[in-house]
Amino acid sequence: MKIAILGCGKQGAKHVEGLRAVGDTELVLYDRDVAFSRALGEQTGLPWVAELDEVLSDPTVIAVDVATPTPSHAELLTLAIAAGKHFFCEKPLCLSSAEAGEIQRFSRERGCVGMVGYIYRFSPVFAEIDRLLQRSVPEVRSPAIGRVNSAILRLGGRGSHQAWKHNLSTGGGALNEMMVHMVDLALWYFGAAAEASLVRNELLRPVRTIAGEAVEADAPDYCVALLRSVTGVEILIQSDLLTPSFSQFVEIQGDNGSILASIQDTVTSYVFCIEEAGGFQQGRTEMQFGKRNLFHTQMMEFVTAIREKREPHGNSIADSLTLLRTLEKLEEKIP
Repeated sequence: MKIAILGCGKQGAKHVEGLRAVGDTELVLYDRDVAFSRALGEQTGLPWVAELDEVLSDPTVIAVDVATPTPSHAELLTLAIAAGKHFFCEKPLCLSSAEAGEIQRFSRERGCVGMVGYIYRFSPVFAEIDRLLQRSVPEVRSPAIGRVNSAILRLGGRGSHQAWKHNLSTGGGALNEMMVHMVDLALWYFGAAAEASLVRNELLRPVRTIAGEAVEADAPDYCVALLRSVTGVEILIQSDLLTPSFSQFVEIQGDNGSILASIQDTVTSYVFCIEEAGGFQQGRTEMQFGKRNLFHTQMMEFVTAIREKREPHGNSIADSLTLLRTLEKLEEKIP
């Protein structure tokens, strides 16, 4: 399967690694800045092209993998779909639910498989939480911790990797870079948001040191959101580009206990039950799944979905449409 990687920066390099791990794939690189294409090509030994049309007009290219800044996504995806290419796209899918709706419509019309890079869904511990949360209307209920009342989700990183990730005009900021991952998990676990508001959306570090140079930032790097799901769960989400050492966790509270889970090896994930239930003993039961390269698992799902001519299991365009509508609810109430 021949796949073109569009965007040869830091994310593009990760996508190369992930797709190579899948096996039975042939890759070609493109970046509008030829220097980036050449550099990644030399680093990986992969061929590259200087013009986007060389990818779009090549009938042997089955799919594209978009790893560029968010404002470019909608245009690139529209061109790719028009050329009949399946597509993987880094998160967020695009800038608005209106754009997402058009991408969904067009891809269905053309029969193209589409997937978006919300990589946390491929973490074994987060997949286990989804299994434990047995949904029912009008509530979310777990056999172990009972009816879910509230949840806290956090994702913090230090930022300062790329200047564009700290500029509003290029789709940067803690909301698009970090919080979207946790909003996606919240929607996956608890259903659509009936209410959503940003209670903090601040720029706390207006000058960044990136590659040894001082760079001015204008995108907020600290945000806090409150959501109430249609299933009645109160959700607090905090994300930032300020944390010196990466930090991530999900904590869920129910009538009979709680779940704490993290993608980090340094954080112990567990289920705590007040009374024995759902196959879990009274007290704390640790969850251990070992290490897994989530990028490899994610790209395997994308390639498999194309081969089987089906929507991906999670991270679909429909999922992103719901997510973008939620982000728009948040942005309507920015303080």
